[in-house]
Amino acid sequence: MASCSLLSLTRIVWPAVFLGDVFAQSCWRDTPCTGPQAASFPGTWEENMFAPSSRIVTPKAVFNLDTRESASSGSASLTSGQSGIYYDFGLEVGGVVTIQFSVSASDGSDEESALGIAFTEATNWIGPVSDKSSGLFERNDGALYANFSSAGDHSYIMPDEQLRGGFRYMTLFLVGASSSVTINNVSLELSFQPTWSNLRAYKGYFHSDDDLLNKIWYSGAYTLQTNALHPKTGRVWPAPDSQWLNNGDIGIGNTINTDGAKRDRTVWPGDMGVAISAAFYSTGDVESIRNSLATLYGIQTENGLLPFSGPPLNATNSDTYHMWTMIGTYNYVLYSGDLDFIRDSWDKYLAAMNFVASQLDSSLGLLNITGYENDWGRLYTDSTLVSAQMLYYRTLVTGSMLATWLGDTTGVNSTWLETAAKLQSVIIAQLWDENAGAFDNSIESRESNTGLHPQDGNALALLFSIVNATSDQGQSISTSLTKNWTPIGAESPELPGEISPFVSSFEIQAHLLAGQTQRALQLIRTSWGWYLNNENGTQSTMVEGYLVDGTFGYRHDAGYEEDYSYTSHSHGWATGPVIALTEYILGLSITSPAGSTWRLAPQFGDLKHVEGGFTTNLGKYSASWTVNDDGGYTLDYNVPPDTTGVLVLPVSNRNGSYRVILDGQLMTVKLGKHVGIEGEKQLYITEGNGGNHRIEVS
Repeated sequence: MASCSLLSLTRIVWPAVFLGDVFAQSCWRDTPCTGPQAASFPGTWEENMFAPSSRIVTPKAVFNLDTRESASSGSASLTSGQSGIYYDFGLEVGGVVTIQFSVSASDGSDEESALGIAFTEATNWIGPVSDKSSGLFERNDGALYANFSSAGDHSYIMPDEQLRGGFRYMTLFLVGASSSVTINNVSLELSFQPTWSNLRAYKGYFHSDDDLLNKIWYSGAYTLQTNALHPKTGRVWPAPDSQWLNNGDIGIGNTINTDGAKRDRTVWPGDMGVAISAAFYSTGDVESIRNSLATLYGIQTENGLLPFSGPPLNATNSDTYHMWTMIGTYNYVLYSGDLDFIRDSWDKYLAAMNFVASQLDSSLGLLNITGYENDWGRLYTDSTLVSAQMLYYRTLVTGSMLATWLGDTTGVNSTWLETAAKLQSVIIAQLWDENAGAFDNSIESRESNTGLHPQDGNALALLFSIVNATSDQGQSISTSLTKNWTPIGAESPELPGEISPFVSSFEIQAHLLAGQTQRALQLIRTSWGWYLNNENGTQSTMVEGYLVDGTFGYRHDAGYEEDYSYTSHSHGWATGPVIALTEYILGLSITSPAGSTWRLAPQFGDLKHVEGGFTTNLGKYSASWTVNDDGGYTLDYNVPPDTTGVLVLPVSNRNGSYRVILDGQLMTVKLGKHVGIEGEKQLYITEGNGGNHRIEVS
């Protein structure tokens, strides 16, 4: 594949200076504007947003492809004697490009001349050949061509079916032309988040005294926006013989959540294991989630099996992704309060539960996933894969909650909880490695003495409460996970040499549940911070994965045929920091549909101030805390008036005295009743009411 490898072409430019925005608001083409009109929490933190203020954007800079020198942003010239020029949009974009250009008088030899147009997310593949997106590894994506045969002014509008889903850089070059070409104007109509007229109308926000964490949170939010597509703009499969097509029908509705901006532009339920929660806390886009889930249930097989991916790929045979759809159903109902969705899908949900239950090996008490081993890209997917057991436990527990919310009277809620409890005991008895302080990859792995203790299974053990995260066993898992750390992130032992932001999204939450706040913050900064500040990336979104040597060859030897350019640089499964920073660091989450009950449990780490919020159908939820120099702190929260919650408040002195003041009133602290010890932290736990409140702890 022809490519131009560049090590460092751009400086870091944050979106606050996105001067190319054209200030007009509209939805994508004729899509109904059902999205929010204004941000729920306007404030200075909006300076950290990457989302443009308009659906029509223009590049921020243009460079000579030969010299790498900056050219005039007003107009740029191309001649047959140069390789070309490239435009930098400053961040991840995607949609339909319009180019207005002028051709000078020629000697009449331009009959078959063209302006070539190529795209890439990363600097490494700037040049006349686009980075790969089609899914056919035996060929490259090539370029588009604006043909011309005469002098004068010309206009090229990219065909809708060939809109480019995700890119930062666009290269222009001449083919067969003896004349010179002047580029007069370049613009792009953004195709993502199609139902939003205001791309900055987030329903959530986050802000802290750490600027890097703020930008990481907003890069996650923007990633999710670039993954929210009109269902008629997905990647076509089977792929065309050349170039690419993005007019595939990938589901129902007017907006749908997909895995990535460039590729696969398809619904993948495992990716939604991160993306659903992250979207709720940031953009608040649950409409896209609903349509993705409905699409998956719509192609469920007669035996109850849910798909590995949505259409048109329609990949199958994955127990783990089957269960991610079921867990995602719980998450969607929790955040949206849309009980009608699960009520209408209940028969299909029951069929899905029966399907996975039929694979329980009664002789072992564990799932046997033989025949359904497809997973997120990891290697070593044995029959008794530990992560599959963790997912089955979570599926049973969340299924029981759904049954309770529906008022089911058949008793499945208690039956599923009993099954979960038995499974939990067997997982620990059969798969725990006491010497390693972590879970084995599988029974097969243990018997073969592989020594493999996977990142996914162990992180999920804490995240899904198979093991109490604050117990000695939980602390051991948290410590064990840090053995995989490199200077730029956590290597996945189940995918050697690679860093998976998908699985690391679970790991950072696991550390926070273990009370290891600083570990989580460190991993967010070293992994996600490394990519956000990497001059070769998009500097605005979250990458699918990368290698421990810092190159972008994710899964190069595990399905991606040594093609480093195929890596997606805007992938929703990587957005775990959004969840971690809102739900655990800020500490605010909901615990019943639409937030009729909630939890506020802040974790400070090395931060001094954090604030944030999100929105449900019941209203706005927000909190803010500030740590004083003496270790005390002030915590403010504001939630809908008819809600109730639990306050889990850190207190500094294990054996000393402290004061808790709520709305100016000193609270009576009964040590035996109200104070609990979790790991190394002492917590004061009490009930909270709706409304606006202030708590002072000293």
